[in-house]
Amino acid sequence: MGLTKRKDSYYVEFFVMDSPDGKTLQLARGVPGARLKRWKVGCTNKQIAKEMEAKIKTDLLMDKVKSEQGKPLLFSEWASKYLELEQVKRLGSYVGRSHSIKQHLIPFLGRKLITEIKPEDIEQFRAQRKRPDGNPASVQTVNHDHIALKHCLNIAIRRGLLVANPASRVPMPDPNNERDRVLSSEEWDGLYRVSQPHLKPVLLVAYQLGQRFSEITGLTWDRVDLKRGFITLRGVDTKTKKPRQVPMTPDVRTVLQGLSKVRSLATRHVFLYKGRPLKRVSRSFKTALTDAGITDFRFHDLRHCASTNLRRAGVDTATAMKVVGHKSEKMWKRYNAIEEKDLTQAAQKLNAYLKLNTVITPDASAAQAGSANSLKNQTRP
Repeated sequence: MGLTKRKDSYYVEFFVMDSPDGKTLQLARGVPGARLKRWKVGCTNKQIAKEMEAKIKTDLLMDKVKSEQGKPLLFSEWASKYLELEQVKRLGSYVGRSHSIKQHLIPFLGRKLITEIKPEDIEQFRAQRKRPDGNPASVQTVNHDHIALKHCLNIAIRRGLLVANPASRVPMPDPNNERDRVLSSEEWDGLYRVSQPHLKPVLLVAYQLGQRFSEITGLTWDRVDLKRGFITLRGVDTKTKKPRQVPMTPDVRTVLQGLSKVRSLATRHVFLYKGRPLKRVSRSFKTALTDAGITDFRFHDLRHCASTNLRRAGVDTATAMKVVGHKSEKMWKRYNAIEEKDLTQAAQKLNAYLKLNTVITPDASAAQAGSANSLKNQTRP
């Protein structure tokens, strides 16, 4: 509470809560249910900031600060504020969520008051959602928009701007988008060989360690331990919000050692493009796929490759889940592709096991039966 200085400005902060009539805000430090509200001063002059702090405190004591709950709020206004919240900016899905809200949700719902949005409005949004080429968007794409809207309105509820979330009352259909596409060793070799220099290390980490794209692009050198051979991912870096230690393969370790020798002093990020932190690889990845002659493959499928290769290498499920960051065995199984060669190898392994652990094999049994028949024939009168 009080003054907080940031790069762009001083900020004034007070714990507040709505007055009984809901029209104004009141000071509420130490009161259960109070929330922290921030005002931007607009300059870095401490004296001016102190004067503004005193004025806001006085206005709060005199019931002169209107509550946001007391005024109509358009979805476009709230959505813009939502995208500026620090807790939202820290989300790993922020880029996609910002695109959904700015490009699709605000154009459709922007002129409605957030208190007027009904479940049928969301159903209509889902029905009309189109891709840039004018064709209907996939179920998964619409679900991403829906999730962004649901979270946006949930935050509004926490701030007392909304009572119920209409987006939670509209079901999201199962996209049935489970995939089992993994690269053969020949496809991987071809893809890696034709990829651009900035793309190769990113692909290698995804293919061998199974890290998500955001985990890779957000990686900084302070979380790379080349001596021990581990990458440390914090809870804020992962989709599951669980920290994990990822062991480097020798290939990944060698590549990261090479990058560390030419690392930029201007940024802490590991993976760069033209000296700046890498954010997207969609164009270079698409070009590499085309040049390698690979179809029906997405960047996220490299995670499937890592999971499948870990299983084929004989790594136990619990350890493999720790490496790639799966919380449940159901998700682990979903990312594991079982191909014909896996089934063939399973039969071969079973056969080898039976030969070592079975006293009487089918051939031996047949031979014994043949010997017994011969003996019977010899003893007959």
